[in-house]
Amino acid sequence: MHKKWLILLMVISLVLVMFSFGSFAGAEEPIKIGFIAPLTGSLAYNGGDMKKGAEIAVEEINAKGGIGGRKIQLVYGDTEAKPSEGVSVVKKLITRDKVLMVTGGYCSSVNIATSEVCERSKVPFVVAVAISPTIIERGFEYIVRSCPDSPQWTTCMANWVLKSLKPERIGMFLENTDYGRDGGKIFSSTIGPEKVLTTEYFNIGDTDFTTQLSKLKDLNLPVVYIVGSTTEIALIFKQCHELGFTTQWVDMGGAFTAAFYKMAGRDGLYYVGNGIEPSLAAKGTIAAKFHEKYIKKYNEKSGIFSAQGYDAILVALEAIKRVFPLTGDLKKDREKIKNVLKEVSVDGVQGPIKFNEKGQQYTIPLNIIQIQPMGSEGKPAPAIISPVEIAGSKYMPPLPWKERPWK
Repeated sequence: MHKKWLILLMVISLVLVMFSFGSFAGAEEPIKIGFIAPLTGSLAYNGGDMKKGAEIAVEEINAKGGIGGRKIQLVYGDTEAKPSEGVSVVKKLITRDKVLMVTGGYCSSVNIATSEVCERSKVPFVVAVAISPTIIERGFEYIVRSCPDSPQWTTCMANWVLKSLKPERIGMFLENTDYGRDGGKIFSSTIGPEKVLTTEYFNIGDTDFTTQLSKLKDLNLPVVYIVGSTTEIALIFKQCHELGFTTQWVDMGGAFTAAFYKMAGRDGLYYVGNGIEPSLAAKGTIAAKFHEKYIKKYNEKSGIFSAQGYDAILVALEAIKRVFPLTGDLKKDREKIKNVLKEVSVDGVQGPIKFNEKGQQYTIPLNIIQIQPMGSEGKPAPAIISPVEIAGSKYMPPLPWKERPWK
């Protein structure tokens, strides 16, 4: 009898051990990834779009069980589009939250600073949006950028302007940041500095642009190159309407968001920019599937920044998969990720993403998009106008305000 009880106790003990082990494994901590963006302030619309795109990527991987059974957890940091705040936020993510790596990053001035922190701390950072060449050209080992940089965007637009519009003189209206100044330098050098009659500047958060716009209007410029973001550009176009200033606005597509379409309305018509427009993607593609999920989840159109937020997470996840299983030693695991980060290749919403030796993606195809009037009410809608092989519409020169039939 004693022997039977002993066997029974052994079986019970074994079951309890197995149950405890299973509970422990099931409760394994998630893999933390930091995500920085301007989530408050005038750039919050764009930062919010990035966050929404990133959330879809994480939901997809977690629905499949995560990586090696471990779920992914995004830990957010609000940079407020301020370099000092960005530095503070990324330090907290690294030291307090102990994230494995960092993603996100909007506003070049902020992410020139945050990338320095990550490099110095030896923490991998996938930059999603900020496009200044400085971020990558310093030759950092832990930093990659999963979107086109300023030279790629700007050269594409400048070449289209030269070929399609052939202006003899232009103006530039630039956000007074690294993002704006870099874009202006590259555009000017490509278009021909002798054609740039004037360059005006504005600051993030400005609301009155009438002084600069009046100067541009007095010069009767056929083309003005603008670099800015959703809120400021929407306000600029509304004030153009008030001033009766008609010109062809061109830029890098920094305002192609659902928020911009709502804020600018018909005042945004004829605006031309580079773009990643998932809503225009062919059915069945990664971009089209992403757009369908985005509309279902958020009840609004996806856009360039949501696509870039999503793609940055894809790159981060692929890097983690390549070094899995993780050791649990953050220093060692971050180093392993750094060693494979520039070798990562993914198919994202923006297109195929591969990195050069410096960590800059170089494979995403660039389109030229114009906001055109649709239907009898002139509803603003984006249309690809270049390259011609995928264009859904032809370029429309902007009508003078008084000749636009829509009220």
